[in-house]
Amino acid sequence: ILKGLGQVFKAVASAMIGVGKKENLAKDFERTEKQGPWPYIVVGLVMTAVFIAVVVAAVKLAIAA
Repeated sequence: ILKGLGQVFKAVASAMIGVGKKENLAKDFERTEKQGPWPYIVVGLVMTAVFIAVVVAAVKLAIAA
């Protein structure tokens, strides 16, 4: 499970920054067909929330300085 979660995290991170390989995309689609899309959806939501929190913290830090 941990290896699978790491792969999902890697796939979502690659998608967020806009890089990726066709081979990895094909593997992700195969994995999605077997497991369903929920791991990708959950990891994507968590990573988006973390990104927003980091941006908000950076803005607060910049305004306070």
